[in-house]
Parts: sequence; C-alpha cells; structure tokens
Amino acid sequence: MLRDLTALTPPLVVCGAFLIGVVLFLRRQMGTGDGPAHGDAGTDIHDDRSNADTDDPKAASSDDRSMS
Repeated sequence: MLRDLTALTPPLVVCGAFLIGVVLFLRRQMGTGDGPAHGDAGTDIHDDRSNADTDDPKAASSDDRSMS
C-alpha cells in the first residue's frame, strides 16, 4: 500500500501545482482592477483618429503625406 502512494506522489504534486497555477491565472485575469496596469495606457488612442505618435517629432502628420 505504501509503495502505491509513493508511486503516485510525483503525479499528484504536478497535478496540484498545475491546479494552483490555473487558479492564480484565472484570479489575475478575471479580477477587477482599478484601471490599466500602465499609467499612460489611456493615451494610446487619440481623439483625432490618427495613428501618428504626436509626441514623436519624426512622425509625419497626415497633412505632410502626399499622393504620388
């Protein structure tokens, strides 16, 4: 009987670790957050509907592009 338990110990440990990992993952993903993890995540999408980064001086605005 004791040999059976020692043979099942490694799979049971792995199964337990997997279940704990799943529970922690689901708690993290489904938990209610106070907001975005990044402080500047809300500034990624601008109201002017352009994809250009306005903070980057090298970024060309849509007025600078020409149809050639």
